[in-house]
Amino acid sequence: METFLDTVPADTLVVLDEAYREFVTDPDVPDGVELMRGRPNVAVLRTFSKAWGLAGLRVGYLLAEDPAVADAVRRTLVPFSVSTLAQAAAVAALASEDEVRERVASVTTERTRLTAALRERGLAVADSQANFVWLPLGERTVEVAAALEARAVITRPFPGEGLRVTVGSRSEDDVFLGALDDVLTSAAAGVPGA
Repeated sequence: METFLDTVPADTLVVLDEAYREFVTDPDVPDGVELMRGRPNVAVLRTFSKAWGLAGLRVGYLLAEDPAVADAVRRTLVPFSVSTLAQAAAVAALASEDEVRERVASVTTERTRLTAALRERGLAVADSQANFVWLPLGERTVEVAAALEARAVITRPFPGEGLRVTVGSRSEDDVFLGALDDVLTSAAAGVPGA
């Protein structure tokens, strides 16, 4: 990443989207804020939508060393794009940093357990640095997503590619795993619509 950033022309803006930064546990994943330092053409986006629990309010922020970058963003923003309520919620969330850290720790611990459980089922699940895991199912994606939904388990299918599975609580993930086992067993047995 550093090599890439060092080769980008100085008049080209690079924006690093770090919506899931709080969930990163891999020490080899670079921190965008550190990468931004000394590079006026690099900006970092972060959000209150994920770890901070304010998804519906659409509150985020941009960090940049060059004031001209922030000024350009301000000039292109839709007026009043963040409501007063959303701003108040973001400020209140900042006062709950310890709670957010606990929630993130809980999610990352459960993410590890869920990933291991999926791998034990023979599924090729990559390590995740977010609050979800990716289940590559290829052409079976839509069929499996529909079968899970019929069992009251909602995932986010990407047809032809795979399912994005949000990491929930241990009990929620156990419901998902049970439903997935049922779907995979039914599919293996050739049950129509499984």
